[in-house]
Amino acid sequence: MLPLSEKATTRAWAEIDSGALAANLHSLPVIPSGVMAVVKADAYGHGINLVAPVLVSEGVTHWGVATVEEGRHLRHLLARTPFNPGGHAIYVMPAVLPIEAPALIEHSLTPYCTDFELARALSNTAEEIGTRASVHIEVDTGIGRAGVRPADLSAFVDAVQRLPGVSITGICTHFTAADALEGPEDAVAQHALFESALASLDPALVSRVTVHAANSPATLRLAGVTHSLIRPGLLLYGIAPSAPLGTGEEKPFPYRPVFSLYARALLVRRLPAGSDISYSRTYRLERDATVVTIGIGYGDGFPRRLSSRGWALLPDGTRVPMRGRVCMDQICLELPEGASVKTGDPITLIGRAGAGEISVVEIADEIDTTPHEVTTCLTARVPRLLV
Repeated sequence: MLPLSEKATTRAWAEIDSGALAANLHSLPVIPSGVMAVVKADAYGHGINLVAPVLVSEGVTHWGVATVEEGRHLRHLLARTPFNPGGHAIYVMPAVLPIEAPALIEHSLTPYCTDFELARALSNTAEEIGTRASVHIEVDTGIGRAGVRPADLSAFVDAVQRLPGVSITGICTHFTAADALEGPEDAVAQHALFESALASLDPALVSRVTVHAANSPATLRLAGVTHSLIRPGLLLYGIAPSAPLGTGEEKPFPYRPVFSLYARALLVRRLPAGSDISYSRTYRLERDATVVTIGIGYGDGFPRRLSSRGWALLPDGTRVPMRGRVCMDQICLELPEGASVKTGDPITLIGRAGAGEISVVEIADEIDTTPHEVTTCLTARVPRLLV
């Protein structure tokens, strides 16, 4: 944990555990070369500049991003690594515009393709410069936001294959509810639909392309859907896709949290009963109490919805409540009697301290959101440090 010194006075920061990241990768049910590491949204807020070099050194060569700009940045980042910088495939997973075809080809990015206009734009651009563009065809088995409907897949693939400047190098789908609490039946049905769609294609094509479907919850819950690749996001970062997954009696969750979040105690004050805390007088002290102001807030991307609902850990692991509104730059904590904190002490908001722990999933459950939001919304004002 970052010590307090003249050279390290950061008010709030996140620590990224490289050992946990590597361990999570090797805990997956395939070898690293069979993993598409999903590093979109700045590696789920963990910092792609920190995460990608660790995963490269552990053998990852397939990557998932969300935008052409993310792909461009990753391509330049990989070019600076000593680990096979030229042998990496970068996939742009959401839909992209046909006008982005030149940038996709320039940076050797492989888009998911649902739109024939994109395929045609890629072919035209590739022909002009004497190369071929690579695409993965996405099949819509139930997600509804993108993909070729199964009934249209064979005709769409035939049309794309007739384009002179495009090569189909993969076929994929995405589960909509593999983490559903009631069970994996919906994902099982989607997978059966995907297999049926694959069966409608030329077997020679299917045998030579990359086939993938499994995201993090499907990797945990569904056997037999690994295909050529799996696409872990949350699992790489040691975050359960939802609270019950992998944490029940069947087996413990085998992945280690990579992300920890800390903020300094900026002020430690004794206030009398009846004192109002933070904006709009939403919380009033019921007793004389020690109130600690820490240096983080919604301007750092910390959820305002945790106002008077969130918790923090003192350095000894004591769990203390947040009081009043989460402000743009500060949060107030109320200490129990006997607890001690001094100015400058690190307060844990995500992670472990002593015997205590606050997980990303706990925070997500408290504010009824997905675990992805908790880390990806933290802003660049929170420096990420590799440990």
